[in-house]
Amino acid sequence: MAAELTTKATRRRRLSEETRHTLVGAAVMGVLAVLFVLSAGRDSGAIGSYTVTARFPSAEGVYADSTVRLAGVQVGRVTGMAYEPATQRTVLTLEIDPGVEMPLDSIAIITSEGMLGGRFIRLDPGGSMDLLADGDTIEYTQGSIQFEELLAKVILAVEQKRLARRAEDGDAAAPGDPQGAGQ
Repeated sequence: MAAELTTKATRRRRLSEETRHTLVGAAVMGVLAVLFVLSAGRDSGAIGSYTVTARFPSAEGVYADSTVRLAGVQVGRVTGMAYEPATQRTVLTLEIDPGVEMPLDSIAIITSEGMLGGRFIRLDPGGSMDLLADGDTIEYTQGSIQFEELLAKVILAVEQKRLARRAEDGDAAAPGDPQGAGQ
């Protein structure tokens, strides 16, 4: 009889432990479900951040999640890109950290980390007393300078100077002069 009571007590204890484990597991799953539901409607931006738009002639090398920097420090990121057919410009949506206050006349410049580095948006503060707010547009922008285009311009300028020098040397040499023949 004593063995039967011990067995029943052990079963009750096991049942109570299993019930407790089940309840703890259900509570953990419930908390995870609540956190998932709360985070599903949000993007990964900072709480209280604000978004502004900026229109560029070209946003080559900039992508979603490219950084936005102020004085060399990351203060935001690019969250959206769209082409605007009416103005033939690229519209970037920038998410700025909540503690960063930018004057309304600030400038957004697409720049690169180096000759071969990635591109990012650099913000240069203006002097206005009015500040950018959520949904505003940065009016003053400057597109990126493409290294390849710059190199092509330098090569073209050097070639034009070389041809001009050759033409000058050809005019200075007499028609029968052997100096001008080999150039």
